[in-house]
This record gives sequence, structure tokens and C-alpha cells, in this order.
Amino acid sequence: MRPPEPHERDRRLRLMYALCAAAGFLVMTTMAVAFVVRNADAGPWGVMRNFLRDATGNLASDFVYADLALTWAALGAFMVVEARRWRIRHVWAYIVGAPALALVVSFSVFMYVRQSRIAAARGTGPVPATSEATAPASSHTTAPATVPASKGPQR
Repeated sequence: MRPPEPHERDRRLRLMYALCAAAGFLVMTTMAVAFVVRNADAGPWGVMRNFLRDATGNLASDFVYADLALTWAALGAFMVVEARRWRIRHVWAYIVGAPALALVVSFSVFMYVRQSRIAAARGTGPVPATSEATAPASSHTTAPATVPASKGPQR
């Protein structure tokens, strides 16, 4: 079986990232609503206080919470590097969106936008709305003019 063509691979990756973001949003929203409903009598500040208490209530939750925070930091660094490479604007929104929305949602959306940029650089996909194709590139953020199907971005 032959590997898919670059444009088909880009389309499949974008679809996977979109499905991950949608599934993550649905799951995390359902869990958040359930928690808020269960703690509604505590008021808005009480809901937040109860969440933080429950999130750090024992060593197992501390472990999961610390792992999530460290993963968020590592993915934030990755997003900054890739945003500069592919000239993706407003990378801070994806990083701040992780604790506000969910890490699975914000990272999946970032990866969708990144893959759209890669496809556009190959000439196999649409240029995303955040494109700076007509703007001159600054000296520290350069995106490749073309990306061969077998290689990553050229610097």
C-alpha cells in the first residue's frame, strides 16, 4: 500500500486534530458543568475553591495536576517555537486557552492551524485566515517558501 499523497495526509491530520479538539471540548465541558452543578450551592468563588481543593486533595491528584502543569509548560514552549517557524499569530491565546478551556482543546486547535500552514507552504492546502503571506517577514520569524513532502521546514 502506497503512503497517501501530501495533500491527503494534510487533510487527514487536520481532520484528526479537529476531531480531538471537538471531543476534548465535549468531554471537558460535560465534566465542568457536572462539577459546577454539584457545587452550585457554594457560589462562584466556592466552586473555584472546591475545585482547587479537590484537584490537590491527595498525592494522586497532586501527581496528575503537576504532570498536567509540566506538560502544559512543555507544550507551550513547543507552540512558541512552531508559531515562530510557521508565523502563527496569537500563540499566547493557545497557551492561555489550555487552563481556561482544556489542554486537549487548545493544543489540538494549535496543531490544526500549524498543519494548515504546512499544507499552505507545500501548496496543497488553503492559506489560513491568519496568513501573513503579503506581509514582509521579520528577521527572526521565517517560514519556508516550500516544504518538500519528505522533509520538514527548511531554515
